[in-house]
Amino acid sequence: MLSRTLAYGTDSRNIYLIFLATCLACVINGETLTGILTQATWLVVTVIILVVVQAVDRLSVERSASRGRPIVC
Repeated sequence: MLSRTLAYGTDSRNIYLIFLATCLACVINGETLTGILTQATWLVVTVIILVVVQAVDRLSVERSASRGRPIVC
């Protein structure tokens, strides 16, 4: 019988390690899993807002360049 390692086959079971590490971090820091998910949600919302702001800024620069106006940075 062959010995199994974490890299056996195509499934390295990283999802289980990530889940266990998250739970362990919550226990060590005294946080609840709900608190961690709340912080992660706000992080995702913030990143989405930043991407939208950059896209709007890029559009406004392209429009002003196509109209022949000087671009002020």
